Amino acid sequence: MRVPVTQFTQTDDIRSDDCARALDIYEAAFPARERVGRDKVLDRIARGVYELWLGKDGDRVVFMTILYTLKDSDLVLLGYIATDAAYRNRGIGSAFLKDVLKHLRSRDRYLLIEAERPNDEDTFSTRRLEFYRRLGAKFLENVRYILPPLAGDTPTEMLLAIAPGYRTETLPQDRVRHLLTQLYIEAYDRSADDPLLQLCLASVPDIVRLV
Repeated sequence: MRVPVTQFTQTDDIRSDDCARALDIYEAAFPARERVGRDKVLDRIARGVYELWLGKDGDRVVFMTILYTLKDSDLVLLGYIATDAAYRNRGIGSAFLKDVLKHLRSRDRYLLIEAERPNDEDTFSTRRLEFYRRLGAKFLENVRYILPPLAGDTPTEMLLAIAPGYRTETLPQDRVRHLLTQLYIEAYDRSADDPLLQLCLASVPDIVRLV
């Protein structure tokens, strides 16, 4: 089956139909507890905090992703990635990530990925982990990462990965603890003493392997 998207573009026009369509795809793909509210997303795009990227089939937006560059870091967070339900399993997400990884390599940066930790019956999350691994992602071993609830009060157990791999095969404890704190404060507007963050920090071993 052909990949319908031939070009991916970034937009900061939050009043455009394309932006509205992209956020419709976003809201359909993620439960409320895992996504930032639409108004906040639009505000962050307008202020240049988020990069909104689109993929089109002709004039129709069928793919979206949000990227966020962590401050003073070589890591760029893949905040969200979603494809219109009618266009899934056509390689659109893979094509985009290959493009963005090539772009990041030219800037000596790496993609930081949040992936839901699958349970025994969660085939979708398992397939997504396999998808990231095929792109060369390496997961932070034995690091507990809890996505704070963005709506309601149910947090989500996640995994963190870096693609494509990283410049080193291990990360020291203080680097990982700083990364977790950055995610909570910068990406999710939580405080440094957030109880969920403290649980995550307590889990970090002295040396974290990328596997």
